[in-house]
Amino acid sequence: MSHHFVILIDFRSLKELMAQEVQTPEQQVYLARLMGYDYTIHYCAKKANMAADALSQLPNPPQGQFFVLTIPNCIFLQELKTELSSNQEFVKRRKKIQDEPHNHLDYVLWDNLILQHGRIWLPHGTQLLLTILVELHSTPTGGHMGIMKTLARIRENFVWASMKQDVYRYVTSCTTCQQTKYDHRRPPGLLCPLPIPARPWEDLSLDFIMGLPSYHGNSVILVIVDRFLKGVHLGMLPQHHTISGVASLLMKISGNLHVMPRSLVSDRDPLFVSRFWQELFKLSGTKLHMSSTYHPQSDGKIKAMYRVIEQYLRAFMHQRPSTWEHFLLWA
Repeated sequence: MSHHFVILIDFRSLKELMAQEVQTPEQQVYLARLMGYDYTIHYCAKKANMAADALSQLPNPPQGQFFVLTIPNCIFLQELKTELSSNQEFVKRRKKIQDEPHNHLDYVLWDNLILQHGRIWLPHGTQLLLTILVELHSTPTGGHMGIMKTLARIRENFVWASMKQDVYRYVTSCTTCQQTKYDHRRPPGLLCPLPIPARPWEDLSLDFIMGLPSYHGNSVILVIVDRFLKGVHLGMLPQHHTISGVASLLMKISGNLHVMPRSLVSDRDPLFVSRFWQELFKLSGTKLHMSSTYHPQSDGKIKAMYRVIEQYLRAFMHQRPSTWEHFLLWA
């Protein structure tokens, strides 16, 4: 097969090409390559003799070229449409929207589906609800996230009546989450019931009510509750009270009117866990019982008494808060 080439060149180059002598080895190699081709040299003006752009020299497209576009096709929507077409609640709702669109402004019909604010509305009891929960929670794309994250993902595309309750029920009953996730809460201690008191004013509960308006330098109420009779004694303390001050007030109120307390129930306040306080009751023969960690219900009697005392004082001193000391005895 013979090939014929056309070389475009200006006059000066043509003249130089005809008169040029082959001297270098490279020229001899190129000349040997050209000798095997049939070519002619045509003159081309300087303005028209522009360098050809390689990117613009595109070959002619072959005949019968096809361009293929592929997109994923979600078969879930087809299954959803098939199931909803036989759902009575869905059919009734769709008919109402078609007949009375002005009464259902939040709903739009699109491709045999009902959209509520741009999300697919589903009737309760649809079998594919479980498929949605599994897809957005239990699959690798779901990641076994918590209740709020799973709920947020579902709300992006779907809406139904009991969505929050269904998500909560499904996530909390997920076996994988129960086996692999750890609890962020502190481990609760064992609940050891306190011994039942046998005599009045021997087993006491002790705590403070703080944050009251200052009255002669006192802004704290010491609350002493008898665990047997549910009786109460109240005393005043300054804001920055000390161990000795609390001990003196306790002995003045309880020890002077009643017997020496046999046990005390208190929270883990630094005053009650101090060495001085423990040593004081050790010498007097009183046992100091601390409330169980993370189990404040062991001190529930005094917490309930708080509400009674605060309500009583609030009823009489809400207009004059600084006069709370006058009603402390009556309380």
